[in-house]
Amino acid sequence: MLSLVTAGHSIRMIGPRRYGKTSLLGELLRRAAGDGMATVLVDLEDVLSIGELVVRIERAYDRALKGTVRRHVEALFSVWNVGLSLGAGGFTAAFTANPRVNSEAVLLRILDLPRALHDRTGKRTVVVLDEIQDILAIPGADGKLRSVIQHHGVAAAYAFAGSAPGLMARLFEDPRRPLLEQAVPIELPPLDPDGVARHVERRFRGSNRRPGRALAPLVEFTRGHPQRSMLLAHHLWERTPDGGAATEETWVAAREAALREASGHLRAIFKALKPNERRVMIALANVAAPLRSREATAAVGLNPNSAGAALERLREGADVIDGPLITDPLFAYWLERRGLTGG
Repeated sequence: MLSLVTAGHSIRMIGPRRYGKTSLLGELLRRAAGDGMATVLVDLEDVLSIGELVVRIERAYDRALKGTVRRHVEALFSVWNVGLSLGAGGFTAAFTANPRVNSEAVLLRILDLPRALHDRTGKRTVVVLDEIQDILAIPGADGKLRSVIQHHGVAAAYAFAGSAPGLMARLFEDPRRPLLEQAVPIELPPLDPDGVARHVERRFRGSNRRPGRALAPLVEFTRGHPQRSMLLAHHLWERTPDGGAATEETWVAAREAALREASGHLRAIFKALKPNERRVMIALANVAAPLRSREATAAVGLNPNSAGAALERLREGADVIDGPLITDPLFAYWLERRGLTGG
């Protein structure tokens, strides 16, 4: 990723939630800053309006910029006189004081900040737009974004990240959308199981413990899911005595502790799904037969067409990955524990 942005290319990273996108992008920004570039991370999750989009970008610059670069940005905001400022409420205060402020004009200005900054300092800016798919809730926002960043050339490189593959495809692969083919695609797969095993073993041994007979079931259960691998390894480590080795019993206790910790979150995710999506998830967790088979659909009260449509929506949101498998192994286990009746 660093090689691409250093060469002036933009990238788009796609992966399910909790797969480590933000951590990877944070490391990208750290290394880019070490190479002398200005860096900004903008969180766009649940953004709903042009005004809110301006505020998110402005606050990102406020958090990220320091020293000489910050002073240049403050000077530019002052010259532009559009209500932007680092700190002190910025556009939020200006927008509240005067609702007639033209937020679209302000957006175009702040999007063009990397070019203006490059003109003053010669620095390239790396801009990360996290959960970029959420701008689809703002009519025309992707067009405004494209209209500005297409002229940035060597002034900026962009990293777009999203956790909903279906929406990311709409943004970057639909011939009718402005951002068509605007970034090099990078898809995050699950972690390599052997790599997970080596890492867990190394961390255990570094603290005078051994994962022992619990290592194989941990790696098999987590299926390379980054956050769940960390969570289960943490609970396993906590239950392994200093100087000792984990056993199968230690693994079972760790898995149950992780399930208790995550159960409230898992329940909220399940309730947010549509009824047929819930049925598909229950079938994937509890029925060995193929999803569209008569056995699977009858077990959860679905017909094959409804099952296919619900499965496609779950794939678009990355709740299900190829297999099909439930992306989150702990969610799959929680659903398995509930059984077909949801008890």
